[in-house]
Amino acid sequence: MGMYIDLDRGDYLNDGVSPRQRRVHLLRWNPSISSFNRKKFDFYFSRYKKGLPIDIDDRLDWSVWNWKEVMHRDLFVMMQVGQKVNGIAWSGFLGGYPYQYKREDGTITRSRYFETTVQFMHRIEKTGLMTVDKLIKAIPNVDWLHGHSGEMLSVEDAELLGLFMVNELKNAEENEDVYFDSFNQKRYVLNDILTFMCPELKKRLLLMGKSNEKDITDINKLAVKIEDEDYINWNKIEDHLTLEELGFILM
Repeated sequence: MGMYIDLDRGDYLNDGVSPRQRRVHLLRWNPSISSFNRKKFDFYFSRYKKGLPIDIDDRLDWSVWNWKEVMHRDLFVMMQVGQKVNGIAWSGFLGGYPYQYKREDGTITRSRYFETTVQFMHRIEKTGLMTVDKLIKAIPNVDWLHGHSGEMLSVEDAELLGLFMVNELKNAEENEDVYFDSFNQKRYVLNDILTFMCPELKKRLLLMGKSNEKDITDINKLAVKIEDEDYINWNKIEDHLTLEELGFILM
């Protein structure tokens, strides 16, 4: 049973516009030793692919070591480790309400958990997307295979990761091994990655005059919009993007 912790997050929880740059939290998962084993991965993957509801008692949440650093709608990437093929297995958003669980004997877990909203999930052994060798080359400052679950990336490394993820995912088609959020779909998943992980990209777009909202200069209130999906012929990413007002973010 989950027990919510009352933390004052301010008006951000009401309107979804962050008072700071969204941060990215690196979670780690070793299916060989985790209670969240491969069978559970297959359960969620199948439910997401089929568009089936998930009961509140089966919600996909995760413990975060640096839980006080997490704000509502921060992002996470789930790093599969300890396997023959390692890399980012799924990603999405974290909820803003940390909670603990009460065990059957009445004691409380030390770990704090957050609900997650999964935007992308794949069978990495079959897709070869976002594997650790590519991650090390693209973002060498991060120790991808070691550390606690919930490490918060620097804004600079998060931006490199966002651009890397979009480059990997833009040509990935949804199939039996790949899931994109069925509500948002791939295009909007990529929009969200660029919007919330790439502040320098948004600053460049603003300076280039590629904004549909001339009165808004706060990049935290602007969202990236992909203007064309001819990803194979993409060259300079800025040529295919514009900015628009960031609407309400609900969860």
